[in-house]
Order: sequence, then structure tokens, then C-alpha cells
Amino acid sequence: MTKNFFYFMHIALLVLVFLGFAPSFYLKPLIADQPFYPNGLPTPHIIHGIILTVWYIFLVVQARWIKIKTISTHRKSGWFGAVWAVLVIASTVWVISLFPDRMEALAQQTHSTVEELEPNLLQILWLDIFMSTLFVALILTGILKRNTPHIHKRVMLYTGIVFLFAAAFRLGGIISDLTIPVLGPATSVGLLLGLTVSLLVHDYRTRKKIYPVSWLCFALYWGFTALSFLVAETELGIGLLKLF
Repeated sequence: MTKNFFYFMHIALLVLVFLGFAPSFYLKPLIADQPFYPNGLPTPHIIHGIILTVWYIFLVVQARWIKIKTISTHRKSGWFGAVWAVLVIASTVWVISLFPDRMEALAQQTHSTVEELEPNLLQILWLDIFMSTLFVALILTGILKRNTPHIHKRVMLYTGIVFLFAAAFRLGGIISDLTIPVLGPATSVGLLLGLTVSLLVHDYRTRKKIYPVSWLCFALYWGFTALSFLVAETELGIGLLKLF
């Protein structure tokens, strides 16, 4: 497990994405009642979902090439990843820009309010913005440090972790519905904390030290997460909605 840590971590990310989005995306045709999207998924969401799914599959495949020591194929495939990463960020920005209007439309359709449907709208928007920024920084670092394996594979792991919050909180929502409400958020945060801490633990167990890049990724991830919630409470953060 330790030897193939990054391979299994990427598989875990892919599984969590599937589980989190199974009711609303992957298995949606099999779900009879889906009030959050009464008229079906919007086209931008479908495109974004496909693009992100390919990204997580790509990360697994890339880790697999390393696992079986097919380094040349891994490097050649990396240029596909660089191009696909542009689609990831472009589709994310597209969905973010449509999100407030989408929530307004859903509120009208369901005879509700945006606050009732999504009370944390601003926090989600800012979290998306900060994580998109971090994704770009990680991709650029991964490209620049492609010949420095211990840095490259750690930042590439985080390119999967940065967008996992959506799947984690959807999983938390499912757990809240099946058990008690407080258990859902605790599970979501626990999943994200476990994923980020696992890299630190892996470093220490295998090297008896924690690489600076691992600490940096951990600090940036949780720092940006905290910052997104803080900014959402400021006048600047609230004014974001006026841009859409």
C-alpha cells in the first residue's frame, strides 16, 4: 500500500467523485425523484461533469503508468493532461458564472428562495474561485517540476483533491439524510482532512520526514478553504454576486 500510495489515492479520489455525484449525475437516469434539477441537468453542468470525470480518470491512468514503470508513456500522456487541465478550469469558471442565475431559476421553479435552497451560496462561490486558483498554480508547478518526481506527484495529487469538496459535501448530504444531520458535515470535513493528512503521514512513514511541498500543499489547501469562508462574509465577498 505504501509503495503504491499515489496510485491508490487517485483511485480513492475517483471513487469518492463517483459516490458523491452518483445521485445527481452518474446514476441520475435511475433516480426517479431529483427535485434539485426538476428539468434535468443543465448542459454546462453535464459538460463540466464529463470533463472533470476524465480528469480524475487521467490521474489514475498516469499513476498506473508509474506503478508499472512505463515512464515514457506517462511523460507523453502528460501533455494531454496539460491541455485537458485548461478544459477543467474553463468549464469550472463557466459553471461558477452560471451558478447564481441557476439557483434563482431553481428557486422560482420550486416556489422557494435561494437562501432556502443553498444558504451557503457565497461560500461555495468563493471556495470554487480559490480552489480554481490553486488548481492552476498546482498544474503550472507540476509542469515546471515534471523532472522532480517527489514534487510532481504530490502537486498532481492535490489537483484532484482541490475539487473534491463538492463530492465530499454531497456524500455528507446523503449521510445526513440517512442518519442524523450533524453527521453529514462531520463526515465531509473528515474525508477532506483524512485525504490531506494521509500525504503527510505517508511522507513520514516512508522518509522519516515530511517534504516541504507536502506541507505547502496542505497549508495552501486549508488556508484557501478558510479564506474563502472569511472573504464571503466581507463586503467584497458579498459584492461578488453583483458581478454575475
